[in-house]
Amino acid sequence: MKVSLYNQFMRAGATRRDVLKGAASMAAIAAASGAGLGALTRPASAASELRAQILQIPGVGKGQPTDADFQQVGELCLEATKASVKEGEFAGVQLTFMGLNNQNLHNVLFRGFLKPWETYTGAKINWIDLAQADYNARLQQSIATGTVDFDIIEMGAPFEGDVCGKGLTSEMPDWVKDQIDMKDVVAYLQPPVGTWDGKQYRVTVDGDAHNFNYRTDVFADADLAKAWKDGGGGGEWG
Repeated sequence: MKVSLYNQFMRAGATRRDVLKGAASMAAIAAASGAGLGALTRPASAASELRAQILQIPGVGKGQPTDADFQQVGELCLEATKASVKEGEFAGVQLTFMGLNNQNLHNVLFRGFLKPWETYTGAKINWIDLAQADYNARLQQSIATGTVDFDIIEMGAPFEGDVCGKGLTSEMPDWVKDQIDMKDVVAYLQPPVGTWDGKQYRVTVDGDAHNFNYRTDVFADADLAKAWKDGGGGGEWG
């Protein structure tokens, strides 16, 4: 796709998620741009092909993945780096990553994913592995004593006040949002999640959704409300 055409689609508000929503949004985008659908399908197709390749790797109902499999995923996801960084450009650079090692996940996965990135860029990542129960104490000690010895952290949202609120982190550059296609992240993890005072500080790598469901017909039932009150139930029914 020509850069000018791509920019035209972006100005029209198109995202990969829009494309994948189906023919209705495709038609709307085509009408807005007047350029037809063919050019739009190529980025979506490339993304779909990448997903298909990743899904062939053990780990998604296909057995237990190994570090070699993690590295294969990392290799498949290197295109954005290769487009903006020369091979070996970061030779001699060392970064320290502090994160979790729960259940052989988190840092264990990140090591494999980032190994191809290290190989290509020449940078080296040093790892600080912590159990969940030890993480907050280690973080708070580093802040309180001024002995922060890490460049990148994986942390839970509850700690953002201690870190982002004290100005201890760098704002995420706009080019990162573009590179990872931030608008393609599931909606409930979109900003304001990951922001502090309106500024984006992180990318979510793990997110949970908790739901509270109830029957409106039960709580609107007058007979049940009376029975609740007659039985000594505390507070109002519903």
